[in-house]
Order: sequence, then C-alpha cells, then structure tokens
Amino acid sequence: MSPDDVSLDDLPGLTAQAARHHAQGRLAEAVTAYTDALRLDRRNPALLYGFGLVLRDLGQTDGAATCFEAAFALDSRFVDAADSLGTLHAGQDRFAEAEACHRAALARGADRATFWNNLANALSRQGRAAAALAAWRRAVLLDPALPEGLSNLGGGLRDAERLDEAERAHRRALRLTPDEPQAINNFGHALQARLRHAEAARWFRRALALDPGYAAALCNLGLAVQRLGDGELAERLYGRALRVCPDLALAHFNRGLLQLERGALAEGWAGYGWRFASGQAGGARQPRLPAWRGEDLTGKRLLIWGEQGVGDTILFSSLCAEAIARAHSVVIETDRRLVPLFARSFPGALVRSPMPDAESVPDCDRHTPIGSLARVFRRDLSTFAGPAGGWLVPDPARVAFWRERVAALGPGLRVGIGWRSALMTESRRVAYSRLDQWGALFAVPGVVFVTLQYGACEAERAAAEARFGVAIHRWDDLDLTDDFDGTAALMANLDLVIAPATAVGELAAALGVPVWRFGGRDWTQLGTAVRPWFAAQRLFQPQDGEDTLGVLKRMAGQLARCPI
Repeated sequence: MSPDDVSLDDLPGLTAQAARHHAQGRLAEAVTAYTDALRLDRRNPALLYGFGLVLRDLGQTDGAATCFEAAFALDSRFVDAADSLGTLHAGQDRFAEAEACHRAALARGADRATFWNNLANALSRQGRAAAALAAWRRAVLLDPALPEGLSNLGGGLRDAERLDEAERAHRRALRLTPDEPQAINNFGHALQARLRHAEAARWFRRALALDPGYAAALCNLGLAVQRLGDGELAERLYGRALRVCPDLALAHFNRGLLQLERGALAEGWAGYGWRFASGQAGGARQPRLPAWRGEDLTGKRLLIWGEQGVGDTILFSSLCAEAIARAHSVVIETDRRLVPLFARSFPGALVRSPMPDAESVPDCDRHTPIGSLARVFRRDLSTFAGPAGGWLVPDPARVAFWRERVAALGPGLRVGIGWRSALMTESRRVAYSRLDQWGALFAVPGVVFVTLQYGACEAERAAAEARFGVAIHRWDDLDLTDDFDGTAALMANLDLVIAPATAVGELAAALGVPVWRFGGRDWTQLGTAVRPWFAAQRLFQPQDGEDTLGVLKRMAGQLARCPI
C-alpha cells in the first residue's frame, strides 16, 4: 500500500500492524507502519508513544524523546510517555530530568509501582539514598510481586548497611524470578557486602551460566575471587568484563587496585583514575578547566583539589611539593579543617577551602584531583625515596602549648590511640577494633595513654578506663573531629601513635610521628611489606589466621620492649 492510498479507515489496521511488528522484533516494518499511521493522525498520543518505543529500541534516543514529549504534551493523562521519557533521560545520566519526568507520571499515576521504582532509581543516582529507599518501599507496597522493585530495594538497603533486610528483599525477588541474571547478581552483591565472598561467587557464577556476557557479574565475581586470594583469576575476569563492556568503570577501578596491590604502579594508577566514574570515591568535581596529566606547566596556575576522605587527602598531600615545584603557581583547595595545616606546610601554594561554585575556578588554568598526582609523580617505587620525616608542619606556638600539657601528665612513654573509624560498615568493621579489646596494651607499665579518637566515643573511653583501671587522657577544649591543627600540635608531642586505617594514623605519620598501624593489607602498600608513603609508620598485620585481638596482644609485647 503506497502512502497515497492510505485513508483514515486504514488507521486501526496500521496501528495493530505497527504494534505486531514491534512485538515480533521487526523494527523496520514497525517504523514504516507507525509512519503511515501518523500521516493519518499526527496528534495521536498512543501512536506517538508506540513510535517512540520503536525508536528507543533502535537506539534513536533523540527521536524517541521527541515522541514521548509530544505524547505527554498532547495528553497529560498519557503517563506512560512521561515515565518512559524519564527512563530515557536516566540512561543518558540526566538524572534530575529523569526525576522530573517520573514525578510528572506519578502526579496522575501514583498507584503505578513501576513509576515509583523508576523514580527511586533516579533519586539513587543523585545520591539521595533516603528518598530512593522510601520510593522503592512504595513500589513494593503497591506491587509486592514486582521483582525489579524488590531487587532494587535490596540494593538500597545494602548500601544503607541494613544487610539483614537487604538479604530478605533479594530472596523475595529471587523467589519471583529464580532465573533472572540481574536478580541473581544483585543477591550475590548483597552477600559480598557481608564478606561472604565464597557464597557470593557461587551466585555470580550462576548469573553467568545464564548470561555469559553479563559484564557486571564478571566484575563482581572478579572482586569475590580477589578477596578469596586468587588475583590471577580476578585479573582475567576483569579483562573479560571489559571486553564485553569497555567502559565498565568498576571493572577498570577494581583491576587498577589489583595492579596497585601488586606494585604495577603505572597500570594501576590508570585504573585508579576510574574511581569517580565507578562510584567508589564519591562525587567528583568538574571544574571548567583542562585536566592536568603531567604536561609542562610553565606560566600555568594549577588547581589541586581534595577528594574522598581526610585520610586520603593527607596521604596524597605528600605529592603537593613536587607539583608546586613544577607549576608557575598552585592553588590547593581542601577540607576547611586542613587549610591552616596545609597553608603552613606548603608555603609555595595558595591554600583555601573549596570555592562555593565548584565548577568555576577563574584564577586557575589546569586542575587535578589530589589523588591523580600519583599518576604523574609515583610511577614506580623508586620515586618514593625521600627524607625520613614527615611533610606536614604543625603550628610551633600550639606545639609549645601542648608540650606543657603533655608534660603535666607525668613520666612515661606518651602513646596516642585511635581504634576505629567514625563510619562503621560491615566491610570496614573487620579493619578496626573495639576499645574493650585493648586490655593487653593497657596493661603495659610505664605508658601514658592519650585518646586521639574522633567522633562520639566518650562512653567507650570511660568504660575502658573503668574496666582496665587505666587513664586515657583527653582535653575537652580540643575538638578531635574538627581541629586538625590543634590535633597535629598534640601529636607532635607524643612518642608513638597506635591506630588502624583512619585519618589519625595518616596525620601522625605525615607529621613524622612514629605510628603503629594495625589491620589487614591494602592497596596503599603497593606490593611491598610497608606503606611507601610513610617512613614513620610500622605495620602490624594478622599472621596465620590471627584475629584483631591477637594483633593487639602482639603489639603489647612490642610496646613492653620500648624504652621508657
């Protein structure tokens, strides 16, 4: 039938034909049928919506978006078009626009569970975890048999460290779709959060048996076997994931950390560069400046901006002096708590808190996140050679003030202590300790203990003092959470700091104070038995199945042999 022969009487047949072709996967024929139908009725929202779905499946996202927008504009009751437009925007990483579309759909379709699920997805990708959880719960309440809603709810609960609830939600999803690879992979991911790596690996393998090209499951399996000690297999799995999906950020990042763990620095830093895209380092700034990757900086002003946590910023600040030597001038933007300390330590740079508009930095020519300096200055282990002391400089006046206070505590070895992070998760918990496990250390004679633990910990300190009959000194006028300059001055008067992988140990070691760091191996050792960043740090790591209590007891034996 030629276009000239088509009449309004043919519209129902053309509409049915177009839908049938689409359902059968005959997309070219569906396009022809929808085109003919729309010539007869250009303002038909159902036709526009159907045509948009075909264009979407053909990968013609701009055309699909135009159809969805037109359908909803013509009839605001046509909420499926608004919801589909939102999903399209989400696939383009335009999550705020996706949220607006899903909310428009919900304004007239608040009883649609899939709409709530899609809204939750958009909220989650904007970092609005609590709102996303509420929307997923609404979706599951409206349709308790919505497998994708249950699986997504499980993922949100996992991220919120509500791991028992997460596991239950994933199991409900699996009962509904036992052979759905994504649901199986998501359940494995939940088990991984509980450090049940062997069990998680079995579920990832099950997902891959159903879909051998499932890149996310390949990546997750890689991490599981890496945690189980098989780095060679992990590397192969990350490679397979990247052959299937070359832009899979998490596979790049995980493989990068694996290479760093092995001491392959040049390759490892390239993978580490995917930390923001993979969601493993929070939200990255996007300054409207060219990124610096090591090229000549003559006549250029470089912006170095802090990222991740304070501990990571302190570690990578060991590279700032080298960047300052390369650039015409340098601006360092960092956490406000570090500004006085960094300004004193790097007098060749302008140090300040981040500007209100993180994207606009008009007084700089190039930018780099501080962690990316390693890719330029630490391409092999030989570049870590340097002076034995630290690189951060405490305030001399405050050091003198704290010298008197610490001296007033009396004679003995002055030991500062931290025992955990302020952010405790299932995966992090194994790296830290409870203060009630420190009995062997507190029993060492001739030691004056000073708390450096930040956050809400007063009850733990008081309980330990009562239980072990030891004084753990602290001063109420020093804010260990916010006053890094004061904390640094206190640390400069201590003989030793004992802490796990937290900002306490990083700050002390960067000041040149001797640090005993307890906990497992991590990538920052760069394939060595030490941490090359810190000459003043000694590692105490589990041996032959030793638990945290065993490590602390071994440290107590070493402490008892220290000269008082």
